[in-house]
Amino acid sequence: MLPPIDDSILQSNPKFAALHKTLANNILNPDGSTKNHPAQKERDTVSAALKAARIRAAKSSLLLTAFRDLELSPSTTKSSKSSKTQQPPPSQTLPTELIELILLLTSRLSSTTITPKQLTLLTSTPQWTSLSTHLPQLSSLLSTHLQTQTLALARILSPTTNPSFLHRNIPKLCPTILDLQQQISSKKLQLHKQRSNLTTQTTNLLQAYQAAIALTIQLLETSKHGALSLERHYLTKASYLSLSIQQLNISAKEKSIKGQKMVYTEEVVVALERYKENLRDGRERLGERRREAERVLWGYGVGREDGEEKEKIMREIARVYGELQREVVDVGKDVGRLNGRAGGGRRPGR
Repeated sequence: MLPPIDDSILQSNPKFAALHKTLANNILNPDGSTKNHPAQKERDTVSAALKAARIRAAKSSLLLTAFRDLELSPSTTKSSKSSKTQQPPPSQTLPTELIELILLLTSRLSSTTITPKQLTLLTSTPQWTSLSTHLPQLSSLLSTHLQTQTLALARILSPTTNPSFLHRNIPKLCPTILDLQQQISSKKLQLHKQRSNLTTQTTNLLQAYQAAIALTIQLLETSKHGALSLERHYLTKASYLSLSIQQLNISAKEKSIKGQKMVYTEEVVVALERYKENLRDGRERLGERRREAERVLWGYGVGREDGEEKEKIMREIARVYGELQREVVDVGKDVGRLNGRAGGGRRPGR
């Protein structure tokens, strides 16, 4: 059976409610099995074969039970004469050959495994060869016994029916039993659904009672203390929310500290300290190089009031030097192109 789902969940999740409805009505059976299985034809074939095997096994079991329950002793034969059943009592004791045949058939039906040698020996016995002779009497005994059993079942199913008309209900036993089984299954399913609905309705009723009690208490406080009770209620709620926020803040800080401890382990902290020292040393070395460069530039007149002319001369020298470098590069390119042309104009063999 599919597990019950609370109505509040279905109402708060409409997509899940649609999916659950589709699964319950179109895809799955009440027992949870699928309706549209790819191997459904093979399953139907196997189910039909199993049903035929069950019918054969039921017939064998029914015959075996009937043979075992047949009254073979004379005393029971006499007592059956005085019983008010519809089984016609025999006028005399059953023949010995028939009793032996009944015992032989009972043993044959109750034996699960039998070898071919034993089967050949069984079929060659005089009792077994007389089966065709005693078959009418044997069939009459079995029919009488089975009719007695079916009349008892009919009496259970129809206790108010006149006993003289019970034999009319015998053909209806199997359909009636199947119908009753289906009714029991459907009523069990309805009972499970009603239990689920009852649980949901009980929860809703308790919530309604809780809301009604809260409103009643609020109205009583308002009627007795006036608006102060509402203010006290709101102040209490605000303080509760403030404390909750503080608790969340402390919890977040605690988790942040735990996360930092997990990320920045002792090895990581030592490595970062060493990297920090290296950065500090590098910054000091850069500062020293900057001071040295400033002293050199100071010697050339950069940054001095009395060395403006010298600074202009040094800047002009730097500019001319840059132009000379660019010209040297251009000349080098021209020489390279000339060398390439001269190499390409040579004729091979000279």
